[in-house]
Amino acid sequence: MASTSAAEFKQKGNNSFKAGQFARAVDLYTKAEHADPTDPFYPSNLSAALYEVGDYAGCVHAILRAWSLLEGRPDAKPDLIVRLASRLAKALSLGVRARTITEDVLQRDNDSINTLREASRNLSISASSLEDLLLMWKEWDQTAPDVRAYCEKSADGLKGLSRLPIFSKPLDDRKENYTIGGDPIIDLLNGWDPRNQREQDVLDLNQLSQEKLSELAFLFGGVGDGRHAFGTISRLFDAYKQLPHARQAAFHSHLTMLDIHEATIARDLCMLMLLEDLTHAAEPEVRDEIKATLMYMFLVPVMPSYCYIRLENVIENIRTRLSTTPPNLPEWLHVEKGSIPGILRALDYWLVTPKSTKTFLSLHEHQKPEVGHGALERTALRTGNRELKRKLDETNAEERRELKASFRSMSDERIMALSFVPQGLSPRKARAFLEEHLEVVVDALQESFRKGRETRYEEQWYERTKVLLPPKQFMAYHDGFDAAWDELKRDESIDEAALIEIKAHIANDWKVNITLFDENDNNPKYSPEFPEGDGYPDVKYDVFEATGFMADFNSRRDPRAMFKDSIGMETLSLDVAGAFFEEAANAIQGLRGSLIVELICGELSEELAKMRHGGDVNRPASFPKKYTRIWMSNVPDYTHGPMNMAVFIVPSLQHDSQAAAACNCLLNTSVWDDDDQYFYTYTHLLPKDIPRYLGCNLTRPQAVMEVLAMGVLPLPRPLTELASRDELTAWLTRVLFNTFVTGRTKEPPGNVRLPNNLVAFFGLLMHLHRIGFPTHWLSDFLARVLSGRMLSDIAPYTGEWPIPVSDARHYVRARQVRTDPWLVEFETIIATAYYGIPFVIATALPFDFSRDPQDIQMWEAKVTATLPFAMSSSPFAEYASPFEPTTRLLFYRPALVDPEETIKKMKAIFEGKKSPAPGSFFVLTAQESVQYESRVRFRLSRHRVKRMKQEKWRMVVYRDDNAQIGMCSSEAWSPNRNLTVMYHSGTLCPGYTMGSDPRVVHGS
Repeated sequence: MASTSAAEFKQKGNNSFKAGQFARAVDLYTKAEHADPTDPFYPSNLSAALYEVGDYAGCVHAILRAWSLLEGRPDAKPDLIVRLASRLAKALSLGVRARTITEDVLQRDNDSINTLREASRNLSISASSLEDLLLMWKEWDQTAPDVRAYCEKSADGLKGLSRLPIFSKPLDDRKENYTIGGDPIIDLLNGWDPRNQREQDVLDLNQLSQEKLSELAFLFGGVGDGRHAFGTISRLFDAYKQLPHARQAAFHSHLTMLDIHEATIARDLCMLMLLEDLTHAAEPEVRDEIKATLMYMFLVPVMPSYCYIRLENVIENIRTRLSTTPPNLPEWLHVEKGSIPGILRALDYWLVTPKSTKTFLSLHEHQKPEVGHGALERTALRTGNRELKRKLDETNAEERRELKASFRSMSDERIMALSFVPQGLSPRKARAFLEEHLEVVVDALQESFRKGRETRYEEQWYERTKVLLPPKQFMAYHDGFDAAWDELKRDESIDEAALIEIKAHIANDWKVNITLFDENDNNPKYSPEFPEGDGYPDVKYDVFEATGFMADFNSRRDPRAMFKDSIGMETLSLDVAGAFFEEAANAIQGLRGSLIVELICGELSEELAKMRHGGDVNRPASFPKKYTRIWMSNVPDYTHGPMNMAVFIVPSLQHDSQAAAACNCLLNTSVWDDDDQYFYTYTHLLPKDIPRYLGCNLTRPQAVMEVLAMGVLPLPRPLTELASRDELTAWLTRVLFNTFVTGRTKEPPGNVRLPNNLVAFFGLLMHLHRIGFPTHWLSDFLARVLSGRMLSDIAPYTGEWPIPVSDARHYVRARQVRTDPWLVEFETIIATAYYGIPFVIATALPFDFSRDPQDIQMWEAKVTATLPFAMSSSPFAEYASPFEPTTRLLFYRPALVDPEETIKKMKAIFEGKKSPAPGSFFVLTAQESVQYESRVRFRLSRHRVKRMKQEKWRMVVYRDDNAQIGMCSSEAWSPNRNLTVMYHSGTLCPGYTMGSDPRVVHGS
């Protein structure tokens, strides 16, 4: 009876296995073995199913149970023994590399492993079966000696990989400096969009445990002018005050303000120190001067001389504080050690660089918003973009639904307090009155959103003078201000003679807001093609937009705020900004001991990878590695969009259902047909597929018109909730091929940036392992890549971005493509992270590949430019900004390779063109730094470079989008002694196996 039951379980297990339902097969085979523990076929079948789900330790145990029943039996089938031995070798290698099989387990099972191996060798089997068997055990023989190293050195490998650059560089290393933001102020407790707030976006502190309440952490990546950080600090204090005393004692919050531009971080640090000064200032005049300084810094190009002196004193104070070891900062404020040199450079530049107030104001333009259709509506009308028009209509309808839902969800008390609800109504009648008039109320609200703001007196003043008014008690310091202001309010005009006097006073006595400048503004390289090179930044913007956002934030507690103007006709920007900054200062004071604000200068994805893998050596160990909420502004517009959010940002979220990372789209909103096209261009996936492939939750997928938000899912994911092996292989192939051979962007405002390089692709493989894809799937795929050729019916998209969604269904006739031009870069990546990589690749690596992290060196090549800086030698040339992240390095043997011809025919080479021959050239997609007309830094193996020098290799720098050579090396490259410590880099996640599978790589 037992045998019959076991056979039934086995048959059901076989059916599930054949259907790809491996988890169910595991369950059924387990039941079969329990029903009849004497039959070796049951644990053998179980081992096959366990292998397929990626449980390599369980697979090994099942194999050894089967072998214990087979060993010594004369009727044991040779093919079963060979299958078990082959599977054992693979599972051992995979389990050790994944660190699920330990040295203790191997010692315990050593005898059984060896006897099965020996038994399989002594069998009479076919030559091909023997070859495969020996290959599997060869992999194990290369893995086994390093069992301890995979445990002890894994963290160092991942740490090293986390330091490798994941983006291709532009030909010029200038960092874009956005000093004044354009977003409504958000606080990360209330969600992402103050104009369309959703209940599910609110972070409810009451749902958090005491432990999580003590670990609140918020990161602002691309922090810009700091508005969202200041708003969040204020809102945190609101929430803190509402907590019971016991939970207040547990409360602790950490804010990380991060930006790639050192001048941005320096500017935010100045504002934070002014807020610190405000917490200590008692005299009203001093407080008003501090608030005025903050306002002028935050909003406009020039400020009164007394504000400039205060700012200058703050800059010098910060210089002194940062020059001590450790930095002498307030207890709530921390600057990451590695960021200090760049911040000091920015501060020094501000202190010594003279700028003309008159010139700066002549370049400044206050751009009032147009009344009527917004920019997107105008774009849709003028271009005839029906998809954009449809999306706007959908957004309008969704806005109406959200507004109605917001009103209906109000408490009775708030409804009764609404200004249009008659006084004295009962709660039931007040709610009925609201429902009856809801359509009219929503119409009025939407109309108020569209008609724009009323032109206040101060805006009329600004249109004439280009300065904001100072505190009232300081008006006497400014010639003619008092009388002219009174005249403007009375007659809406200013006497011409008085205006001339005022402008002369401003030109002579006011100072520039030096924090809007960075050292690149003076670089003649950026002129005339790039006007910023005239010594002054672009200051054409709506000055009063930010004031309106501050006013909205200040009135957030007022239930009547949405039905009235947040700023009156006579209200000054100082009234609004002063209240905003005073609230932030009060919050800092009230949260002392429960708040840390940290500043980091760096690239968001790379800094988070360092935090996760221990590469953040300059941060205190107590600082968070993971965050409750992350706001990225529109940084993903520049960093490969939702692909990098899922792979490099979401893994840095805390494991909580309320944790989320979010961004908006600002760089290229009008270029997208819809959200599907947005997601497909960046990820080669549709939004619905993101959880199945990338293992995260899309909580708000409206990336183009609203907000994109992603949350965490429990990891690893069940295999049944992930893409199938064929689906995964096809998708990975498409992502990889589009990294090898890329398309190109349109001109702004249709500029799309896809900067991911092969380091980012390797990080994707590691991420896929972490979310639950079996390592042998990934290892087999990587092995095919490392073989130098792949058979596939997938082609890269080489047209203009965005990529049409129809590309997902585009296939070509299967052909052998070349991967050899890019393999040397895989050597650098794999050697750097060798002991942290879970993929079985020892026998898949080319014979000359290094496996030693110490062998990877930073190199520097001096270069000379071969094209004008603008990179457009003809007015008919394609868009070719030097700031696009499209750089590639081509290394070649001059006697065998024509670099210009090779670059032009790179697509044909990828498609199988035999010349140049493998080994005569290679391409690097990752560069440590690229400095136009100066030097390029990159990583390569010492041993490889030694051979290349003997063979007199050369290098050129080119653009992948238009195949133009931008720079060539003027001499042989040399080690960069100051940076060699960085070769201890490790990637960002785990997963993969080897093999040479001749199957067509596609989804069929």
